[in-house]
Amino acid sequence: MANNLGIRNRRLPALLLTLLLVFSFSAYFSPATAQPVTKESLVNIGPVWIKVTVTLPTELVATDEYQVPVSILITEVEGAGLKVFYLKGLRITIGDTSTLEVVPDTPYSLSPGKPVSLTVKLTPRFFASQMVPGDIKDTTIKIDLSYYFEMNDGSSSMGFYSAFTSIPVRVIAPRTYVYVEPYLKTDYDPFYIVRFYVDIWVKGEGFIENAQAEISGAPVQCYLLTTGKMNVEEKRTLEFLMNVSKLGPFARSQYSVTVKVTAVTPWGYTYSYSFPLNLVIKPVRETKVNLPSTVVANTYVPVSFTLNPPLDKDEQATVSITFENQPVYSGDFAPTVYASFPQGEGTVTVKIDSNKYSPSIVKLQVKSTTVQPRANLQVTANTLVIRVSPLYTSSNVEVRVTDQSGATVLATTLPDTAFTKTPVTIEGAATSEGVATLPLSLNPGNYKITVTYNTPAGQATASTSYMVQGAGGGTASPTPSLPILPILIILIVVALALVLIVIIRRRRAETE
Repeated sequence: MANNLGIRNRRLPALLLTLLLVFSFSAYFSPATAQPVTKESLVNIGPVWIKVTVTLPTELVATDEYQVPVSILITEVEGAGLKVFYLKGLRITIGDTSTLEVVPDTPYSLSPGKPVSLTVKLTPRFFASQMVPGDIKDTTIKIDLSYYFEMNDGSSSMGFYSAFTSIPVRVIAPRTYVYVEPYLKTDYDPFYIVRFYVDIWVKGEGFIENAQAEISGAPVQCYLLTTGKMNVEEKRTLEFLMNVSKLGPFARSQYSVTVKVTAVTPWGYTYSYSFPLNLVIKPVRETKVNLPSTVVANTYVPVSFTLNPPLDKDEQATVSITFENQPVYSGDFAPTVYASFPQGEGTVTVKIDSNKYSPSIVKLQVKSTTVQPRANLQVTANTLVIRVSPLYTSSNVEVRVTDQSGATVLATTLPDTAFTKTPVTIEGAATSEGVATLPLSLNPGNYKITVTYNTPAGQATASTSYMVQGAGGGTASPTPSLPILPILIILIVVALALVLIVIIRRRRAETE
């Protein structure tokens, strides 16, 4: 028994501590529910005795409004008798700073034994006007009566009389915190638009009556936006638009912008923020893109640009092209670039970025088709000239030279990047032709030259014969060349024979 009692005695402090913690946490997380109290006061105004009754809470929370009932009753009149008694109003004072005067449309007429009741509304802006979030203030409430009375003997009086001089009350300002975050975004498609964003959210307790953001110094479409009432854990985003493209000549190159944000609590405390910004606007340039509506798929397609104003000497610019949001070209700016489009139909987006001008974006509808590859070759001055069309990306040309015995004396492969490009139109579709040259250094003899053009769309082959002479270079022909001297001798002999035949016939004709 003694051991059990000792164990229980040791557990008792721990149990009490646990209960204390639980009570403390429950009290912390539970909202204040202070019960209202009723106060009565018997005051003497001259010969008139008045009973004043008021019911009000002992705690005032700055997010709530309170209806305070007040009852006034004349209990006794001394002397010559009361002719009239008017209650002109009430004056309620909290602490030393906040005063509220309640004046009815018409004064209340009081007579002995007949109570008059009225209700006074206490708002947060009255009882917590100078408090910051999280403040707790213990103060007092004072209630004064504004009156006028007249006795039967003609005497009268008017003024204020304190019915209650010191009713204790606690005023609580909730921990309402307002957070603000501005940021900026710039869009260039389809217009050059600067977007100002302001994120506003509320933490802690209670709510705010309103938050507003104002943009000054920039020609936004609407410079003032508001949120209205916002509760705790609620977030709003305010958006301001500045359309630089439509401003045209009204747009300047630089703006000194200020973003101002204010948020007001129910009791009138105001959060204020100011964010200065130096906004630089790049000038807008006109861009025209020359790209036919039909192109050959997977080939080098020429895309040409016209800029107004044109590119400056010290300006740095890049070009990026996408087909249905898939990149097909990216590189430094040039008047004409070559891009490869996959087969299909879709939107082509061309974007030109510059260090001096705002980005230019142009969109076009393009259809890409397939075309069979073609190859051609010729030999000029010991140089092999190869022409392929259309010039496909990821393609190559195999070159093979064989002698009379069929042995390979030269074999090489030229990638698509080895070909110069020339814009052409094939079967109504825009593309490019590729041209490459290959010097030949061969011994005297007859050769056959074959090129094979390998592309994603298939193959194309071309060949020719080529003869290298002993001292003067070579000639290319599909058949071997005939000796020139024997042909000349035969022609001369034939001519002499014809002349002799003509002379003999004339002489025979003369003798006959």
